Amino acid sequence: MRQTIMRCGHEGICMEYSIDIENVEREVADQHHNAKVVYTFTISNGFAKTHADVVLTEASAAIIEQKGKDPQTAAKIVLERLLRQGRDPFESQIFLNVPFGHAEYFARYGSYETLPTLTE
Repeated sequence: MRQTIMRCGHEGICMEYSIDIENVEREVADQHHNAKVVYTFTISNGFAKTHADVVLTEASAAIIEQKGKDPQTAAKIVLERLLRQGRDPFESQIFLNVPFGHAEYFARYGSYETLPTLTE
Protein backbone atom coordinates (compact mmCIF):
# COMPACT_ATOMS: atom_id res chain seq x y z
CA MET A 1 0.00 0.00 0.00
CA ARG A 2 1.56 3.28 -1.13
CA GLN A 3 1.08 6.42 0.86
CA THR A 4 2.49 9.87 0.28
CA ILE A 5 3.51 12.10 3.18
CA MET A 6 4.95 15.59 3.40
CA ARG A 7 8.00 16.58 5.42
CA CYS A 8 8.74 20.25 5.89
CA GLY A 9 12.19 21.21 7.11
CA HIS A 10 13.16 24.09 9.33
CA GLU A 11 13.97 26.16 6.24
CA GLY A 12 10.33 25.94 5.12
CA ILE A 13 11.21 23.60 2.25
CA CYS A 14 8.76 20.72 1.96
CA MET A 15 9.51 17.29 0.51
CA GLU A 16 6.99 14.68 -0.55
CA TYR A 17 7.79 11.02 0.10
CA SER A 18 6.05 7.82 -0.82
CA ILE A 19 6.43 4.86 1.53
CA ASP A 20 5.93 1.25 0.46
CA ILE A 21 6.44 -1.99 2.36
CA GLU A 22 9.26 -3.96 0.78
CA ASN A 23 9.82 -6.89 3.11
CA VAL A 24 8.69 -8.46 6.38
CA GLU A 25 11.20 -10.73 8.03
CA ARG A 26 10.69 -12.72 11.21
CA GLU A 27 13.88 -13.39 13.12
CA VAL A 28 13.84 -16.27 15.57
CA ALA A 29 14.97 -15.94 19.17
CA ASP A 30 18.25 -17.27 20.46
CA GLN A 31 19.87 -17.26 23.89
CA HIS A 32 20.74 -13.56 23.72
CA HIS A 33 17.96 -12.01 21.63
CA ASN A 34 14.18 -11.97 21.57
CA ALA A 35 12.29 -12.92 18.42
CA LYS A 36 11.73 -9.89 16.17
CA VAL A 37 9.75 -8.81 13.18
CA VAL A 38 11.65 -6.45 10.86
CA TYR A 39 9.57 -4.31 8.48
CA THR A 40 11.62 -2.88 5.62
CA PHE A 41 10.09 0.10 3.83
CA THR A 42 11.14 1.81 0.60
CA ILE A 43 11.03 5.59 0.78
CA SER A 44 11.04 7.56 -2.47
CA ASN A 45 11.01 11.25 -3.27
CA GLY A 46 10.36 10.64 -6.98
CA PHE A 47 14.05 10.85 -7.89
CA ALA A 48 15.82 8.61 -5.39
CA LYS A 49 14.94 5.66 -3.18
CA THR A 50 16.21 4.56 0.20
CA HIS A 51 15.21 2.00 2.81
CA ALA A 52 14.14 2.12 6.44
CA ASP A 53 13.82 -0.73 8.94
CA VAL A 54 11.30 -0.71 11.78
CA VAL A 55 11.64 -3.49 14.34
CA LEU A 56 8.99 -4.86 16.67
CA THR A 57 9.62 -7.72 19.06
CA GLU A 58 7.46 -10.76 18.42
CA ALA A 59 5.66 -9.98 21.71
CA SER A 60 4.95 -6.42 20.52
CA ALA A 61 3.56 -7.65 17.20
CA ALA A 62 1.47 -10.26 19.03
CA ILE A 63 -0.15 -7.76 21.42
CA ILE A 64 -1.04 -5.48 18.50
CA GLU A 65 -2.63 -8.40 16.65
CA GLN A 66 -4.48 -9.60 19.78
CA LYS A 67 -6.22 -6.22 19.96
CA GLY A 68 -7.29 -6.47 16.30
CA LYS A 69 -4.73 -4.03 14.92
CA ASP A 70 -2.07 -4.52 12.22
CA PRO A 71 1.61 -4.54 13.31
CA GLN A 72 2.73 -3.49 9.82
CA THR A 73 0.52 -0.39 10.08
CA ALA A 74 1.98 0.30 13.53
CA ALA A 75 5.50 0.11 12.09
CA LYS A 76 4.62 2.39 9.18
CA ILE A 77 3.07 5.03 11.43
CA VAL A 78 6.24 5.13 13.55
CA LEU A 79 8.25 5.81 10.38
CA GLU A 80 5.79 8.41 9.07
CA ARG A 81 5.92 10.32 12.36
CA LEU A 82 9.73 10.45 12.22
CA LEU A 83 9.67 11.76 8.64
CA ARG A 84 7.00 14.36 9.40
CA GLN A 85 9.14 15.61 12.27
CA GLY A 86 11.83 16.47 9.75
CA ARG A 87 14.15 13.44 9.55
CA ASP A 88 15.80 13.30 6.13
CA PRO A 89 15.68 9.62 5.07
CA PHE A 90 18.53 10.15 2.57
CA GLU A 91 20.94 11.46 5.21
CA SER A 92 21.54 7.97 6.63
CA GLN A 93 19.64 4.68 6.89
CA ILE A 94 16.71 4.74 9.32
CA PHE A 95 16.58 1.93 11.86
CA LEU A 96 13.86 2.19 14.52
CA ASN A 97 13.19 -0.16 17.42
CA VAL A 98 9.64 0.13 18.72
CA PRO A 99 9.53 -0.33 22.52
CA PHE A 100 6.93 -2.72 23.94
CA GLY A 101 5.17 0.19 25.70
CA HIS A 102 4.65 1.98 22.38
CA ALA A 103 3.29 -1.22 20.82
CA GLU A 104 0.98 -1.73 23.79
CA TYR A 105 -0.29 1.86 23.43
CA PHE A 106 -0.88 1.35 19.70
CA ALA A 107 -2.74 -1.90 20.42
CA ARG A 108 -5.06 -0.06 22.76
CA TYR A 109 -5.61 3.23 20.90
CA GLY A 110 -4.62 2.57 17.27
CA SER A 111 -2.21 5.51 17.22
CA TYR A 112 0.83 6.98 18.96
CA GLU A 113 -0.67 10.47 19.26
CA THR A 114 0.29 11.32 22.84
CA LEU A 115 3.62 9.46 22.81
CA PRO A 116 6.94 11.06 21.86
CA THR A 117 8.14 10.44 18.32
CA LEU A 118 10.72 7.66 18.25
CA THR A 119 14.21 8.50 17.10
CA GLU A 120 17.08 6.26 16.23
